Amino acid sequence: MRREIPTRTGVVGGPSGGRVGSLRGMETPPPDPEKLLATWMEWERGESTPGRVMADLKTGGMPELLRALVERQPSQR
Repeated sequence: MRREIPTRTGVVGGPSGGRVGSLRGMETPPPDPEKLLATWMEWERGESTPGRVMADLKTGGMPELLRALVERQPSQR
């Protein structure tokens, strides 16, 4: 008997044995620089652990914000 395992991108297992469903259709809000800075400042004040800060920065859109900044810069190569 197969056991269905819910995952972030759907369900693994099930009758087909593969992934079912996806979160790709969901839109994420744009990064909020003020909120990202507030998260960083919590860490600087010692109010959050490094792991919590990294998780919050990642889910808050820091990678997307940095990518957008890099793409706006002229190539340095």
